[in-house]
Amino acid sequence: MHVIVIYGTVEGQTRKIARNIAGTVQSSGHDVTVFDAADLDDVDLATADAVIVAAPVHTGKYPAAIGHWLKHNASDLNNLPSVFFSVSLAAASAFPEEHREIAELSTDFLEQTGWKPDEVHQVAGALRYLEYDFLKRLLMRHIVKQGGGPVDTSRDYEFTDWDELSVFVSDFLRQKAA
Repeated sequence: MHVIVIYGTVEGQTRKIARNIAGTVQSSGHDVTVFDAADLDDVDLATADAVIVAAPVHTGKYPAAIGHWLKHNASDLNNLPSVFFSVSLAAASAFPEEHREIAELSTDFLEQTGWKPDEVHQVAGALRYLEYDFLKRLLMRHIVKQGGGPVDTSRDYEFTDWDELSVFVSDFLRQKAA
């Protein structure tokens, strides 16, 4: 089976997640091709047996390049086994309302694109305090503090559950290869 993995990234965590997904696909005995959102013109969906898309949420939005590409390719994607990984800090939240909000955001995004993936999975992202400029660091600290998250801005925090991600991808591949 040939799996195409497409990702968009803002701070790099979704790229890291896409590479982890690709590693799981390969270790499961399948072929994989990974595309950054910047290179989506080169994707030939005719070569795919399944498609995995990963995109981060920042300020309540997914990257425009991913949305545009999904909208343009929705009819082809809807004929392939597929999964959407929505990456956000909300997925790491202890508050159920934040999980509902991010699920609604994903649903709205997918409705706007016309793509109907077989599954949608929320993945916790990362908090990159060390990469933020002064104002963004203050803003993120304030937002995270309200949610009871880590406020020590002298380090970064990664919330992605790599084991859960690998299990989810492996299960998806097993179901679709059967």
